Amino acid sequence: MADGDIGNRIRELRRKRRLSQADLVKPGLLSASYLSLIESGQRRPSSEVLRHLAELLDTTPEHLLTGRHPASWQETERRLAFAELALHNSSPQDALSEFEAVLDEGPPPLHPRARLGRARALELLGRTEEALNAYEALWKAAESGTGEWAERATDVLRCSRDAGDFSYACDLGERAMAAFEELGLPWSDEVVRLGVSLAGVYIVRDDLTRASRLLQRLIEVSDDMGSPLARGSAYWNAAIVAHHRARDADAKALADRALALFGETDHHRNLAVLRHTYGSLLLETKDAEPVKAREILLDAHDRLTSVGGPVELRECEVSLSRAATQLGEPEEALRWAQAARSRIASGTSRAGEAQALITLGLAQITADHRDDGIATLAQGEHALEQATPGRAAVDLWNRLAVHYEQRGDAAAALRAYRQAMKAAGYRLPATERTTAGLFPPK
Repeated sequence: MADGDIGNRIRELRRKRRLSQADLVKPGLLSASYLSLIESGQRRPSSEVLRHLAELLDTTPEHLLTGRHPASWQETERRLAFAELALHNSSPQDALSEFEAVLDEGPPPLHPRARLGRARALELLGRTEEALNAYEALWKAAESGTGEWAERATDVLRCSRDAGDFSYACDLGERAMAAFEELGLPWSDEVVRLGVSLAGVYIVRDDLTRASRLLQRLIEVSDDMGSPLARGSAYWNAAIVAHHRARDADAKALADRALALFGETDHHRNLAVLRHTYGSLLLETKDAEPVKAREILLDAHDRLTSVGGPVELRECEVSLSRAATQLGEPEEALRWAQAARSRIASGTSRAGEAQALITLGLAQITADHRDDGIATLAQGEHALEQATPGRAAVDLWNRLAVHYEQRGDAAAALRAYRQAMKAAGYRLPATERTTAGLFPPK
C-alpha cells in the first residue's frame, strides 16, 4: 500500500470535516510537522497514530490504510440505499425511518449521507420547519463556496420560501451569493441554481426589477458555461418574470427554451415543476389554452407524484382545478381542489393554505355547493389576511375580487381589491386610513 494513498485519504477526510492539522495533533504521539509528512506520503503512520487519526476523522484504521470500509458497514450502506430508493418511489415515511435508524445505529462516517436523506424525507412529508432546520445544519457544516454548500443553501432558501418566511429566504440567498462572490470562485451549476432560487424569492415578493436584473446576469453566466441545467434554471424564472409583466409571448418562448434545456438533464423534479409552471402560464395568458394546459399539467402531476413534495403537488392540483373550471367541468374542478385542500399540513404557509381554500371555495360554488363554498372562501380570506405580503397574496386577492365582482357583490370586491393593493405594498391615502374605521358600513 503506497504511503501517499494513506496520506491523501487522511488529508481529504480532514478537509472534508473542516479540520486543520493542528486539530489532529496529540502531544507525545503526533505533531503537526509529522502529520504534514504523513499527508505528503513521506512517512507511514504507526498503528497507534492510525487509531488516533481514525477516531478524530470518524472512520476506521482499515479505511485509512486500504480505502475499504469494514464489512460491518455493508448492512448500513444497504439500508441507506433502500431509504434513498424509497424516497425516489414516493415513500418518504419509510425512508425517514431508515435514515433515522442509520443515524441512531450506523457508523458516524455515514451520518452525513443519512442526514441529507432525512432532510429530504421531512420536506416530502410536508414537515417544512423540521426540514429547514436539518438543511440549515448541513449548510453550515459544508465548506463555503463548494457545490455542496451552494446546494444546501438552495435547500434552506426553498424551505424558507415554502414556509412563507420570504425575508429570511431573501437574506440567506443574498448572504450566500455575496460570500461566493468574495471567494472569487468559478461559477457552477449549483451556484447558478442558488442565484435562480434567490430570484424566485424576489418574484414572490413582487420585486420584479431585482429579479430581472439578477436573472439577466445568470443567463449571461450560464450561456458562457454552456450547461443545460444552469441555462434552463435561469430561463425558467425569466419566463415567470415575463409573465408577471404581461409579456406573454416572451414568457412562452422562454419557458419553451427552459423545457428543452431541462430535457437534456436528469433533474426530474425540476423538469416536473417546470412543466407545471408552463401549464399554469397557458391558463393565465390573454389567449388561454386550457386544453393544452390540462394535458401538460396532468403530465406534471404524474411526475410530481414520484419526485415532488406536497407544496409542488398542491400547487399543481390548484392549477388543474382552474383548468377544469375554464373547460366547464365543475365536478372535475372540485375533485382537484379537494385534493389540494387535503395537502394542507401544519408546516403549510398561510399563503399556501389560502390558495388551497380559495380554490376549493370557488370550485364548490361553481359546482352548485354554494353554502359550502361561501364558508370555505371565508376560511381562505382569513388565512390570506395573515399571509406574508407579496405576489402570491396579490394574485389571490385579485382572484377573489373578480369572483365577487362577477357575483355582483361590489362591497366584497372593493374590499378584496384594497387588500390586493395592501399586499402589493400600497397604502391608502391618510384621510381614508383615518376614517375607514370610524364609520361602520350600513
